[in-house]
Amino acid sequence: MTDRAVLAFSEEDNLTFELLTLARQLSNQLGSWAGAIILGDGGERVVKCAEYGADKIFVVSEVDSQKDGPDVIAEAVSQVILSIAPEIVLIAATKMGREIAAYVAQSLRVGCASECLDVSLKDSRVEVIRFMMGGGFLARQVFEGYPAVITIPPHRFQAVSSKGKGIVENVKVTVQKKLSKVESRAVEKSGVKLEDAEVVVAVGRGLKRKDDLKLVEEFTRALGAELGCTRPISGDLKWLPEDRHIGLSGRRVKPKLYVAVGVSGQIQHVVGMRDSKVVVCINTDPNAPMHREADYSVPHDLYKVLPAIVNTIKGIKGKA
Repeated sequence: MTDRAVLAFSEEDNLTFELLTLARQLSNQLGSWAGAIILGDGGERVVKCAEYGADKIFVVSEVDSQKDGPDVIAEAVSQVILSIAPEIVLIAATKMGREIAAYVAQSLRVGCASECLDVSLKDSRVEVIRFMMGGGFLARQVFEGYPAVITIPPHRFQAVSSKGKGIVENVKVTVQKKLSKVESRAVEKSGVKLEDAEVVVAVGRGLKRKDDLKLVEEFTRALGAELGCTRPISGDLKWLPEDRHIGLSGRRVKPKLYVAVGVSGQIQHVVGMRDSKVVVCINTDPNAPMHREADYSVPHDLYKVLPAIVNTIKGIKGKA
């Protein structure tokens, strides 16, 4: 029998606050409480969780979400959930979060729904709406058992202050610090949070050479934007760091302005930017799928269009 509570967890504090907004809504409907799991030092993080709606905060001090691996974190989260028996567990769908959610669901022998756009209660059952088939379709799915483990894309919900009771409980867990042997490799990172950018320029295989990135970067600077890319640019060609990749297996962004430069618009990429407010597509191929996603289409050569736009922007700024 579950406690009908809703628990939220992410290794990134700001995403925990976002999840607590949804957790609070669901717990109110259940007539229960909303909680958060913190791994590592509580401190100010406890105060912030209470500020964003956590009635109970479960602190596991012997495991640190910033230092320990996903296997250790997942085991700690599983043990906390097992001891509390909530009805719903919300986990941010970061790269680590998706791995943790799968581990938690498997260890508890319960269902897991990933990349959910909405969570609701229908006839006392948890119902989710999520992408499927690479993001080409929406599916409505219902949980038959509990707890329901659900991952939510970052920034799907806005963190809203909703004062919770903020009761702190220190939880002891038993985990091995090295559950698995992992072969590590250095991955180049830019350190940029694309998810927070208001303007994003994404480049795809329409770019002929790596040196031509200078043209796109000049365009990006003129717009005051951050630079992203499709999977081939970062994963195959290694022209940009992997954390610049926007798409199904990369970053999810929803800027005010999204400019796709030489991007064909395959569904794997579109999933990562479809919540953008205004979309511009610059692609010489008028039949490129990206044009169908765009509010404004420019079916011309990017090597001619970008310099023209940059010169226009410089001219406007010069007059100002």
